[in-house]
Amino acid sequence: MKPFIKIVVVLSILFTNCKKEEKQRTNNTEDFKAVEQIIQDAFDDIWSAKKEERILKYHTDDFILLEHGEVWTNDTIVNWCKRAKLRDTGVKRINSFDFFEAKREGNRIWMAYHNYATIKSDTLERKLQWLESIVAIKQDTIWKLEMMHSTRVPIEN
Repeated sequence: MKPFIKIVVVLSILFTNCKKEEKQRTNNTEDFKAVEQIIQDAFDDIWSAKKEERILKYHTDDFILLEHGEVWTNDTIVNWCKRAKLRDTGVKRINSFDFFEAKREGNRIWMAYHNYATIKSDTLERKLQWLESIVAIKQDTIWKLEMMHSTRVPIEN
């Protein structure tokens, strides 16, 4: 009878561990999707619509952006939004992303992706591309971007 009990205990432990791993994979997938959505929304609200009042909805207070050799803070981005609104000529920016890597460690997620922007006006259509990575941190129950690194990618015509 003892070998039977040992087998039952071992199988129970294995089953419990499998369930935990499956739950963790499900949580990672849901959290990865949530962070992808934050990236999309941040670009749509901040970089397309120039809504500086939305920055802290998506960014931590100490967020930094490494933008093609420059260090930008939330204040830098606020100033960019204000200047961009003043020179706005009705050009629309449409953002899309190709996420290709994501890793999680506790309440931090790291992602790498291609960022594509199509800039449109009545007479112009221009395509831009960046290779980017972010670090997101979960504050209470909300994911926020803590750091972003962005490098322009030349577009071949």
